[in-house]
Amino acid sequence: MKTFGVIANFDKTDAARTVRDVVSYADELGLTLWLEESIPFQDTDARRCPATAFAQKNVEAVVVLGGDGTMLAASHTLSGQGLPLVGFNIGSLGYLTSVEEASFRDALEQLRDNQFKIGWRTLLDVRVERKSTPGKRMPEALNDVVISRGISGTAVELDLMLDAQTVSRFLCDGIIVATPTGSTAYSLAAGGPILLPDVEALVISPICPHTLTSRPLVVRDRTRITIRAVACREPMLLSVDGAGDASLEPGDSVQISKSARRVPVINLPGYNPCDVMRRKLGWGGHSRSRESQGSGEK
Repeated sequence: MKTFGVIANFDKTDAARTVRDVVSYADELGLTLWLEESIPFQDTDARRCPATAFAQKNVEAVVVLGGDGTMLAASHTLSGQGLPLVGFNIGSLGYLTSVEEASFRDALEQLRDNQFKIGWRTLLDVRVERKSTPGKRMPEALNDVVISRGISGTAVELDLMLDAQTVSRFLCDGIIVATPTGSTAYSLAAGGPILLPDVEALVISPICPHTLTSRPLVVRDRTRITIRAVACREPMLLSVDGAGDASLEPGDSVQISKSARRVPVINLPGYNPCDVMRRKLGWGGHSRSRESQGSGEK
């Protein structure tokens, strides 16, 4: 690979410096960069274009400087171009942005030398069906689809169906449908399990269900999921990857299915999703390691 697009989140501390560093590394390695036109970079010689036009500039992959939220936004901005993403982390450790700042130059060199693999991330098609108006297609979801109670302070009632078969009616604050990528986000906070990125499954997690027996449900990613609004005091809220909000009234339903498209994400040599989770979630415990060393355990 020789030509890369760059998207950066300038809400992050030191974003300008890290963009400058990446441009400098690229120059050293003989790479061509196209900066997304909104990047406030002062170098007048830097190439710029809209991210939506990266493919027209023969960009082969896109470097995303930021966090997981920036990766999600980039996946929507670049929709339809088929360009693989590689996340360069700025700030706190992310699941999608796995390249740390100390490794930025090495990562670019590995990309140049084609030392990487592509991991394909599931996308979800989302459609709202209204009682009296034509259905509306929402943006595709890389992380999750969330139906919530919105501004209401009371629980809502939702019917869940899988492949047109009724599962249950939930009295709850909402329901999350998450991809493996999104299983480490809101779904995890709601008590859902973690799915590794290559697992062909989805997680359905009720939010604060009003029964202790309601638990997250793991289904095949080929399953057609329908969630129907039954009762609510105020309009419910549908969110796709934390954006693309739509309101839901009783009788409306949300149809969720696996998209024919997927998001390509670059995995560099040594990438292990469990390494990220171990560091992010504190698995293993340092105190245990110190006790083992002190007692001579191997």
